[in-house]
Amino acid sequence: MSALSYQFSSLNNEVVSTEKNYSKIFQEVISQNDLVKFFCNNSGEIMQGMFQLESGGEKLFPLFRGLIGLGKPNSLELRYSIQEKSIFFTYQVVDQEEVDRFFTQVVLLLQKEVKFKGVLKEVIENQLRFRSEQSLLHRSLLVD
Repeated sequence: MSALSYQFSSLNNEVVSTEKNYSKIFQEVISQNDLVKFFCNNSGEIMQGMFQLESGGEKLFPLFRGLIGLGKPNSLELRYSIQEKSIFFTYQVVDQEEVDRFFTQVVLLLQKEVKFKGVLKEVIENQLRFRSEQSLLHRSLLVD
């Protein structure tokens, strides 16, 4: 029985190639993200594990749950714990590549969403600063 534990760290913009081994890609993606922790245990012919959102990422749980629910392989069984912000899963070892491919796509989408929200926040802050400066300039021109 082997136990695997991966910690996600920073965002990764790499395009996933379908020619690579998805287990390796999945491990790389997981090791580069600080949003989600992934634990997996091999029990003979069945893999068991969980995804858990780290502190700060709890607000993404509905999105994470929705992404995992979409296009889920039939071989993947899921249970959700809303209190723990975790998703528990089981699947057959023979389905590992399919499940790894699926989890890789979900994690990459989640990373893109986080990056998008960060960029959107910056754009909104810049617009607010611009409007504030424009207002100050306008007032200074009107006051003579």
